[in-house]
Amino acid sequence: MIRNISILLSVLILVAFVVPADAQSSMADHVVINEVDINPPGDDSASPTEWVELYNPTSSDVDIGGWQIASTTVLKQTLTIPAGTIIESGQFITYSYKTVWFTDNNEIVQLKDDNGFVIDSTPLLSDIKNDFTSWQRIYDGYDLDSSDDWKFVVSNAGSSNGKIPVVESTEDVSVKILSAKSSYLFGETAILQGSVSEEVYVEQLGDFKPESITVTIRGPDYNSSVLLYPDLNLNFKTTLNLHPVLGINEGVYDVSVSYAGATSETSFSVGEEVPDIEIIQEGVFAIVTDKSQYLPGETVSISGITSEVIPFEGLKYELKNPNGIVIETGTLYPTDGEFSGEIFMTTVNPVFGTYTITGEYVDETSTSFDLVEDIKEDVQISLWTDKDAYGTGDVVTISGRLNNLWVSSLDLEILQTRNTALGVNDFEGGDFAFKILDVVRLEGDSSFQYQFKIPKGDERLGDYRVKVSKEVGTAIKIFSVVDDPTSDLIAREPISLSTDKTVYDFGDKITISGFVNELTQSTTDVPVVNVSIKDKDGNPLTIVGDTGGGRLGTTGSVVSYDFTAVPEPSGRYSISTDLSRSIFAEGQYLVTAKYLKLSTSTVFSVSDSLTLEDGASIFLDKEVYGLGEKVTLSGLLPPIGESAVSISLTKPDGSIINSGATLDNQRFSWSWITPIVESQTPLKLDDRSLTTTNLGIYKIHVTTSSVGTDLFFKVSKDPANDTLIVPPITVFTEKPIYNAGEELKVLGSVIAKDQGDEGLVVPERVQLTIISEKAPTKPIHQASVYPDQGGQFKSTFELPITIFSEGQYKVKAVYLKKQMDYSFGVVNDFTFGLDEPVTLLISSDKSQYNPGDVVFVTGKPNKLIYLEEYNVSVFKKTGSEITCGSFICGTHEGPVTTIRPSPNGSFSYQFIIPDSISSEGKYEVTVESDFETKKLVFDVVLPSEEEKPLRTIIEKVNSLPDTSVSVDTKQKQFDDLEAGPRVLMGSLVISPRGEEPNANLRIISESGVCVIGQEGGCLVQESTRKPGEIYDIVEIDGVSLKVRYSGPDARVEKFSILPESSSSMLPDTVWDIQVVKGDQTSRLYYKINYSPLE
Repeated sequence: MIRNISILLSVLILVAFVVPADAQSSMADHVVINEVDINPPGDDSASPTEWVELYNPTSSDVDIGGWQIASTTVLKQTLTIPAGTIIESGQFITYSYKTVWFTDNNEIVQLKDDNGFVIDSTPLLSDIKNDFTSWQRIYDGYDLDSSDDWKFVVSNAGSSNGKIPVVESTEDVSVKILSAKSSYLFGETAILQGSVSEEVYVEQLGDFKPESITVTIRGPDYNSSVLLYPDLNLNFKTTLNLHPVLGINEGVYDVSVSYAGATSETSFSVGEEVPDIEIIQEGVFAIVTDKSQYLPGETVSISGITSEVIPFEGLKYELKNPNGIVIETGTLYPTDGEFSGEIFMTTVNPVFGTYTITGEYVDETSTSFDLVEDIKEDVQISLWTDKDAYGTGDVVTISGRLNNLWVSSLDLEILQTRNTALGVNDFEGGDFAFKILDVVRLEGDSSFQYQFKIPKGDERLGDYRVKVSKEVGTAIKIFSVVDDPTSDLIAREPISLSTDKTVYDFGDKITISGFVNELTQSTTDVPVVNVSIKDKDGNPLTIVGDTGGGRLGTTGSVVSYDFTAVPEPSGRYSISTDLSRSIFAEGQYLVTAKYLKLSTSTVFSVSDSLTLEDGASIFLDKEVYGLGEKVTLSGLLPPIGESAVSISLTKPDGSIINSGATLDNQRFSWSWITPIVESQTPLKLDDRSLTTTNLGIYKIHVTTSSVGTDLFFKVSKDPANDTLIVPPITVFTEKPIYNAGEELKVLGSVIAKDQGDEGLVVPERVQLTIISEKAPTKPIHQASVYPDQGGQFKSTFELPITIFSEGQYKVKAVYLKKQMDYSFGVVNDFTFGLDEPVTLLISSDKSQYNPGDVVFVTGKPNKLIYLEEYNVSVFKKTGSEITCGSFICGTHEGPVTTIRPSPNGSFSYQFIIPDSISSEGKYEVTVESDFETKKLVFDVVLPSEEEKPLRTIIEKVNSLPDTSVSVDTKQKQFDDLEAGPRVLMGSLVISPRGEEPNANLRIISESGVCVIGQEGGCLVQESTRKPGEIYDIVEIDGVSLKVRYSGPDARVEKFSILPESSSSMLPDTVWDIQVVKGDQTSRLYYKINYSPLE
């Protein structure tokens, strides 16, 4: 059979470039045989499955009518292309002919014109694999009359093999680079990132290679270069650890980048931070009401609190109506710092609107409430539930009101509605699984309320009907009990329809369900929903064999697949059927539900997982995620005879989380929640430290016995404006800083090269080189490692003390001509040579401590020598110690601890200072070794009192009933004074008393970081008051802040936020102050302290 399939390829132009003569010469100037499969999967003699793809690389359309595609070996089968066939410029056309068109070995395929001249010919081809691989040109239209023009890879009939890389004109190429911040502190990580305008290729030794990006960083006594390549989105990025041990000094660093002749520059500075002056929290005075709205005839309960009680003085208050008229005044006297009182809202000519209560005690404050009109619904009985969807075990609150009448009680019926006629929701013991018959008593205003708890168990899932009735009328309310009430949305359209999944495999059971909102009740007719399944165009299905429960309707040779569903009393209906191969084929199907004159439709798809032609399909739902987002990994695998896949997640700091997922009908799904907040993890080594962040690129590695693949995603504070940059090779060390003598562990990954499997296949190796960044940069270690199936590689190197002096070193990794560098530091305090005497080096982590702190003492000799032990003692100096002069009084004056040194002679010792005021004083540590005794002194001081600012401008906001307030901390002008925000503080008062643990503050930064709150990801969750401390130090968006918090159970919940540095102001940002509560009445107070700007 001859098929003429014309496929127009849409070519996506990524960049515009000029093609020089040498690139043009490699492109054929005639129609070519672009791809051919002489042995596709299956039996070639049973059906004409062999095919040839033609491609027109010229700029003109070509008439190929009468041309021939010929086998030139044993069979000599020849296809003649129909007259009038036009192949357009850039178009692909694929042809099949008869069975056994070509032989599987030593075949040459020729393309001849209508005069019999050979236009194009393949080299000698062989294909004995009987699979989806084909012979194809390495690039579309690439023709140098060589067998190297061809490759044997997975076929892609009718689409591109790839475009020829060309040497690009660089006249308009541009590059730019930026630093994430203009200034950094020691220990932070500088982030340098940028982009290029287009990707440039250069020709080297007859091969095309991508141009590299060179980033040069110069600073005080520092010079380093990094070699990078643009990613698929033309972006690049590198980082620099700003630590003194890595050669970083204080000052300005200039960064320059060059790419294909284009250059760009930026700079950043590195320095120290300054000490801080604390600000003390001020007192509190507040009043609140028990509700925010009242009806005429109700009583307003007033409560207040003060942190400063004035003897024999009371709180003077006045109440103003919406017209500003004072309608009541009074005095409330405090008891243990609290006030309380009541005001009756009259029913005689009430004035509706906002009332204001103003109180005066140590300060003046106010609160407000609304008097609202009693508006009734235009129905006999109003009926509500507090939610539309619940989970098992939840408490349901039913409330309502009898409008314009009054009776003493109403009859209540709660019924779990199930219809067992369909046989899909049967309950043992009867048709209805849950039923309550009760009476509700009405209040004086004809309102009522009723509560009950839904029993636990899956049999309690479903719809429930609440019915309240009496002779005066009836009201009905429907609610649902579902697995996950937070995500299951209860549809209330006139009629709804859904399927339990959107994509099914053959053999799956499909459940079709929906809801009829206004079900028509009748004593003679049973209301039914008609459900039909048709193909995506609305045509009936062709069904062979048993339908498995559906009703077959026949019109001639056409049949339809229909079901009848009897709704439950709540309006819920459901049907199920199996997706049999005898009824369904692959594709989309249309489901329609009809009830009386109402109808709705939805679609679902049927796929065959056994027809995966490109191997496993594994994918993420997106590439860049924000903090606290859910990462979802899904996959569809060919039949591999396994029940699970292994999944590992590699974090930016190199740590790995191992996990897995079970296979269900060849599919799997796995999820992970990104970090809720950015965290800077300190890495401490001796007296040196630096930090790593949990933002950056993560890698997921999925493996089975036959499948191994890597996927990458990025966690960003700004996912909407960020992109994923995945370099072709990554390399890093297990730690950023090593001690000389340790073992260096190098890890990394590559995007592995796609290799064939015929003949001897030698995989590419990763070349690793360890060099010093100080001249001369000669290789110290070298290694070649093979990446594993997933592209991972690792290697270890020794760091001999005599070779690796203190300083910065670099790992260079090269794979497929792509290079990536990574810097690490080495600490080496040892000295070498006969001239230097042996001495003992000891130090403590600080020179001044508070009671209760832990003192860390470390030490080692300055040379490599063998030591048996160290004797360490600590004692408090009293000033009455005996001075022995030239006499020997003994080495130690306190208890002695003997410590065995490490192989290189080092030791560490911890001493806990007693947590009492009497611990204040001067202490002496004595360390005795075989060759020398050393002493060091440290001080223990009591925490200093906080100092108030010399000049402060306070902007205060009182008594807010809102549950969320946005607060700006920006510079402001006060008269002729420019001031900056120094402190944000606030307090929360809850009424009634005793509800404080159930209503709490939550402070969210503008970037979404939870600063204060009770959730697991919040930076501060409990009181910050500890022995000697009242603040927690946190970092938010790169700024170090002090946070003071009273804790969630305090009578008045208070907080304050200020910068750690005394010379800094709060960042120019927006804070979201939230009150997390239920029905409690709350009043929020906050203020901002401003300090003059110099």
